[in-house]
Amino acid sequence: LLEDDVSFYQRHGRSWKILGTEQGGGPAPRLKLSVEPVGPPVEGGINKAALFDIDEATRIWKNRQLVGMDEIQAGLEVQVNLTWGPFESLATTDIWLDPESLEAFREIQRQRHLRLIRSRFLPGWVNEVTNHDTGGGEMSLTLFGGMDPLLYKEIKQAENPKISDAHVTLRTWRYHQEFAVPSQRTHWQENEDPPLGSSGIELKVTLPQMLDGFRPGQVVRLKGHWTYVLLPFDEWLMAPEDFEQASRMRLP
Repeated sequence: LLEDDVSFYQRHGRSWKILGTEQGGGPAPRLKLSVEPVGPPVEGGINKAALFDIDEATRIWKNRQLVGMDEIQAGLEVQVNLTWGPFESLATTDIWLDPESLEAFREIQRQRHLRLIRSRFLPGWVNEVTNHDTGGGEMSLTLFGGMDPLLYKEIKQAENPKISDAHVTLRTWRYHQEFAVPSQRTHWQENEDPPLGSSGIELKVTLPQMLDGFRPGQVVRLKGHWTYVLLPFDEWLMAPEDFEQASRMRLP
């Protein structure tokens, strides 16, 4: 499970109490935010007082908007997101001074996620394929986990989702809607307690055309009733050779 710091610590009932700020030393002196953990110990987390880098690039949120560093006061319980700073220090990217600001920020991130997946289509992997002698065939697949529940609801409402083959990196074709094949869903099953990475949603479809990428273990992407958007150039697969090239690390 990959998640940012604020999601990780809040999921474990943890916040941070601000003790104050102090000027750091060393070859790259930076202003430090002094905090101590509030809440239960977290396995794999920071369980003692800590110093986090803070500067004018840190986004400080209060009352659902950005505020200045002067709003940071000792005694406040806050949530933070962290990144690496100089010399293995931890630096703050965002500080939320109240729950309302954090919820507003989460909704912004959620809407970005919805926009991204609706334009790139919902990913899944192929479980089984049956090719018909006269063309077309049947395919069973499982949708990836970790997506917003609304996306699964929307794809369920689409009884004829268009399906495009994709690479394991999730890249797909430039004109992914035009190259996608319309399908007819024949089965939808939601399994409880799926393994990590799986949504637990399995579906079967019939297709009038079987693309080369429709093979067991391969990745596909499903389009619901979403507005079509042309993908950015750096996400394109332009030729079958791109599948092979994308599977290897290429150094400059």
